[in-house]
Amino acid sequence: MEARRISKAGLYTDISADHYFSDPMIAPSLTQSLCKILLERSPLHAWYAHPRLNPDYAPADDTKFDIGNIAHRLLLGKGKTLVVLPHEDWRKKDARLIRDAEAARGNLAVLERHHATAQAMERAARAALDERGLGWMFREGDGEGMLAWQSAINGKGPLWCRQLLDWLSPDRATYVDYKTTQVSAAPHTLARRMIENGWQVQAAFAEAGLAAVFRPARRRFLFVTQEATPPYALTVAELSEAVLTMGRKQVVSAARLWERCLADNVWPAYTQQIVWPEYPSYAEAAWLEREQSEEFKLPSSDHVMAG
Repeated sequence: MEARRISKAGLYTDISADHYFSDPMIAPSLTQSLCKILLERSPLHAWYAHPRLNPDYAPADDTKFDIGNIAHRLLLGKGKTLVVLPHEDWRKKDARLIRDAEAARGNLAVLERHHATAQAMERAARAALDERGLGWMFREGDGEGMLAWQSAINGKGPLWCRQLLDWLSPDRATYVDYKTTQVSAAPHTLARRMIENGWQVQAAFAEAGLAAVFRPARRRFLFVTQEATPPYALTVAELSEAVLTMGRKQVVSAARLWERCLADNVWPAYTQQIVWPEYPSYAEAAWLEREQSEEFKLPSSDHVMAG
């Protein structure tokens, strides 16, 4: 039976992850992840990543994200049913067969050791959020709801958009995203991670959807980043207005590109012209400093041994 198609803007809290990622809208829709692909790669890459455009599309199935996915499921309390297996890893055939069978049932088979780690992460996260006076997160509000809306770009026909929200406060004024990492979540590392992962695009896209579905308002966009290794420390970051402004500009640029490609059904890759990469100024400065160092100074003739 074909999954239902959605033709009305709103917040849908009963959409499964599989249904969301298959694109349940009545027309191919734009997402924040596609915006990032359009901005950082090309329209052709976005076409390949879209389940409704690419006839050979296949969802990624990478078990390296298992711990993060399990922690996400435990903390938010929504998602696929977890089936915990005693296997040490996925190398044995019987383990893979069980995993595939559970996936066919709509469940997520996980390794017992990964599940134990994710449980420890959940306990640490809740304690850390309580200490910060943020205990309402992932308890009060709605988790994994899908925003669906139409957005007009350049005064042309409206585009369908969708976004899966990790958590939305009861008053719809605060958006919370939960992320896990195998590296540091220290505050001084987050600016680079924010840019690399496009948090500003994710937040600005959600802002547009919330304004369309509810009403325009000043909202908070919080990102909870937790380490997936002991002691499972976390940092809560709030995006500033300056960061959101950059995200809004980037979302508009991506949406315009998406609109044009979708209307013309032309999805170009990279430029066909030969490009001339500039040598980065930071690399040039580093080399000039190294060039003047002792490393590249030849010894005087007095210190050269005769052969």
